[in-house]
Amino acid sequence: MYFDKTKGLWREQMTIGGKRKVFSGKTKKDVKLKILTAQHEQKQLPTFGATALRWKEHHQDMVEPGSWRSYDAPLRRAIQEFGLRRLDDIKPGEIQTWINNLGFAYKTACNQKTVISEVFRFAIVDEGLDISNPCDQIRVSEKLSRTTRRALEDWEIAEIRKTKADEFLLAPLILYTGCRCGEALALQKRDIDFDRKVIHICKAVHHEGNQPFLGRLKTEMSDRHVPLLPQLEALIIQLDLAEDDYIVSGPELLTYRALAYRWERWCQAHAVRFDRHSIRHAYATALLESDVSVKGAQAFLGHSNYKTTMDTYTHIREKFLDAEAEKLRGHFGQIG
Repeated sequence: MYFDKTKGLWREQMTIGGKRKVFSGKTKKDVKLKILTAQHEQKQLPTFGATALRWKEHHQDMVEPGSWRSYDAPLRRAIQEFGLRRLDDIKPGEIQTWINNLGFAYKTACNQKTVISEVFRFAIVDEGLDISNPCDQIRVSEKLSRTTRRALEDWEIAEIRKTKADEFLLAPLILYTGCRCGEALALQKRDIDFDRKVIHICKAVHHEGNQPFLGRLKTEMSDRHVPLLPQLEALIIQLDLAEDDYIVSGPELLTYRALAYRWERWCQAHAVRFDRHSIRHAYATALLESDVSVKGAQAFLGHSNYKTTMDTYTHIREKFLDAEAEKLRGHFGQIG
């Protein structure tokens, strides 16, 4: 402890909670009291697990159940690893090493880091704790493997287009509108303007366990109008639907088990095996093949982020370039 003649105060430097702090007071007793108070408050810092559960309680109601599923598993992993540790005791290096050793692909590793970072951000911003966010110093390796969604083959798209009006219409509904699955399940006849040839996508179906309910769209940009294509109109006009009926399920929403059952039956009937989001990707491919601009595609797909649309188009263009390269090889293979 030393006396600062300029300020007329006693001062003491100490490291508390990993941070170097200076305590000042008119007397030595004042300085010691401040140090003891800071040390006591530091000991009262919550554990990562307790903070994570409060973050979950606060955050879960702010996102749709479908989106929350991407948080759930990484949150459980983080609590299992760091749950009993005080927030200030968790260092960037150990989080970095732990994420590196998980063996995840790039996107999953990024998601894991994001969830841990959000818990610390909640503690700092919402609960006012004087700590740093260790995830600010963490970088996910660009060398980690990256998975890309398989593009549908032409014959698979042809099978979707063969779907009859008396079948399960989820696949063609996604193919001809670019809807997310929940958006397609929520489409009602009254959402279709047959005069203007447009469909209003304004809600989505979510499932709480097995039970369905109507909820918000993924983002504000998801509320949109898309063209009513003739192929889809031809299917819908064959259905005996009331204005409030759902296109794929009639008067009632599908439970999660009913959705899985009917989807499996449709896949078996058409001898295909792909996930429903791949059909939405096929719609994006059709937009590019039709020379729809990136901004137009963003509007039709309901992307809130322009970069998401650009990344989607870039991936599709790479597929096109591969096909064009094969044409070039074939051309030169026929010469000489």
